[in-house]
Amino acid sequence: MVLADYVERFYLAERPGLSAGYRALLRATVRKLCAWAGEAVPLDRIDRPLLASWASACLETGIRPTTANAQLRRIRGLLLAAYDDGLLDRPPRRNRRIGEHHLPPEAWTVGDVARLLGYLWRLPGKVGPVPAAHWWTGLTLTVYWSGCRIGALMRVPAADYRPGCGLLVARQKNGRGQWYPLPATCCTAIERILPETGPLFAWPFHRRTLWLRFRRYVEAAGLPAPRGHCQLFHRLRRTTASYCAAEDPAIAQRQLGHADLRTTVRAYIDPRIAHQRSAADILPDPTPATDKPRLRIIG
Repeated sequence: MVLADYVERFYLAERPGLSAGYRALLRATVRKLCAWAGEAVPLDRIDRPLLASWASACLETGIRPTTANAQLRRIRGLLLAAYDDGLLDRPPRRNRRIGEHHLPPEAWTVGDVARLLGYLWRLPGKVGPVPAAHWWTGLTLTVYWSGCRIGALMRVPAADYRPGCGLLVARQKNGRGQWYPLPATCCTAIERILPETGPLFAWPFHRRTLWLRFRRYVEAAGLPAPRGHCQLFHRLRRTTASYCAAEDPAIAQRQLGHADLRTTVRAYIDPRIAHQRSAADILPDPTPATDKPRLRIIG
């Protein structure tokens, strides 16, 4: 059996609870592997050397090591499932991980977010039946105050917002629901656009245009947003995590719904905002008094 057939006939068919986004991601990964191989790859032909060659080819096209590692993990997960289903004689070997180079996470400051909200509040036009200024302001404030993933937030039905107590529930990647208490300013923004039924933040256009328009607004507001998948809503989520971590990293971990604090610290907390103590705050200064810069007192 070829990999693409296994994914459709067995893996996805037997897992109705998988999100539409993850289903699309799996299918896209399988298509990329088959396109590189030039054929519908049989399950029993996918081994570690083949995947290593594919990963090398991906890196040569400019794909980041993080993305290549994620693709390899998805393929190995499918092979493990095929082994459990009795379609492979032995489990797949673990892939050799490609070295990744991580820079410290970067978030927007609260001043950046205020500038963005000031721009969004002046937007003309509409999103569906509601003013665009109200819709985008409500969405941005909800991401800021909750730290919720944008994909999860866009799936929240209007019924899962509780106007009386200012609570919002959203389902995370693992399927678990998480409650988010929201302040009055955010609740007011939500209730300006709150529909009676359907999604809380109904987007009547193609899904991809959500990111395209938000980037246009972010750049117009003068906020830093280099090209990359973590530079828009994800950067706003990092803002939430970083300010929470300034009080207590455990609050940031809980707000983002992470099982492991290391994930929160490594990928979300901007040390410039969280004020993490370093050697410069702790070590005594060994510089001789004569070498230290002297302050000139004026007045």
